[in-house]
Amino acid sequence: MDVESESSSLGKPRRTKADFRFQDARLCFSFVATLGDRGKPESYERLVSPNDLARWSVESGCLATPPRCFPPHLIRATALREAIYSAGKAMAAKQRIDSEAIAVINSAAAIPTLVPELSIDSTKVTWAGTGIEAVLSSVARDFISLYGSPLRDRAKICQNASCGIPFVDTSRGGLRRWCSMTTCGALAKKRSYRSRRRLRRRPG
Repeated sequence: MDVESESSSLGKPRRTKADFRFQDARLCFSFVATLGDRGKPESYERLVSPNDLARWSVESGCLATPPRCFPPHLIRATALREAIYSAGKAMAAKQRIDSEAIAVINSAAAIPTLVPELSIDSTKVTWAGTGIEAVLSSVARDFISLYGSPLRDRAKICQNASCGIPFVDTSRGGLRRWCSMTTCGALAKKRSYRSRRRLRRRPG
């Protein structure tokens, strides 16, 4: 399904497949989700151009204004994304992370990261940095921070076969199955409901 819903009952557009996903996700794994449908024969690329990368930087809350992005930045960004995806899968499976993925993540994290700043009126926190490289550094450091924390043992892979995005299960019972209940979880519920309706409609 290319568009999850064309419009809501209030006439406002709902999230489409091209929109970035941030619900219930850590920064590093929301970045992994910029490539959708990983479990399908053809994945869905959300970082098509450098402008998309700049837009993600703002929509993720990393920066207040779009940074300047060029094709080399996009290449480095997608390489980091796939390294974190590989590392996230290994972490969820309690396996050793590939050394090449580690090298990519560490290289990105070595660059000065975004710095939190309290506004003069103390009403909000913003992030200051030198641009897209600082954003990528923050993404890489978020994964490293996760790996070095007790939450490392809570890493899982979304059970929606079409998704396969890593996530951190912070639920009390540790029984969460989906990367987000507003996306894959909601889809699973819809499929289950439709299946039950079909079974009830079958002649006895």
